[in-house]
Amino acid sequence: MHRQTHSPPSALAPTIQPLVAEEARSTAQTKPSGPLIAASLSVLFAIFTLMVTHHLSRLTPELERAIFAFGAWIPWAHGEGPGGNIGSYGGKETLALWVWAASWVSFHLAWRRLDFDLRRWLWCFTAALALLTLGFFHPLADPIVLVLARWFGVIG
Repeated sequence: MHRQTHSPPSALAPTIQPLVAEEARSTAQTKPSGPLIAASLSVLFAIFTLMVTHHLSRLTPELERAIFAFGAWIPWAHGEGPGGNIGSYGGKETLALWVWAASWVSFHLAWRRLDFDLRRWLWCFTAALALLTLGFFHPLADPIVLVLARWFGVIG
């Protein structure tokens, strides 16, 4: 196996590295961050939908059945025993999937040529993801859900 042992002449070395770095910068600058923001924001919307439908399904049997209806198309949603009956979970996931797809397409079309500050977005995304995760913990979320449900007249 032949190994190259010589390096480029020292006169060319300073000009090669800046050209490569400049070319990499210009390539990175030509891609806007809007599609990335659109994709990640749509994930947050889907998680939010999953959280809201989860808490709504626990409030009344009517809401449980309404949410279940969205996932009734899933074959194992109606079964009995260990091989079936996932309850309203199919509806929650179906609604979250619809919100994810619709928001991703909408935001992507609106922001496909826009450029956002990704450092700021990373902090916003991380904070929102943490808050949404906390929203699934019943000791933290239930008091808020009950106050909102009473305020909107969902429960008496």
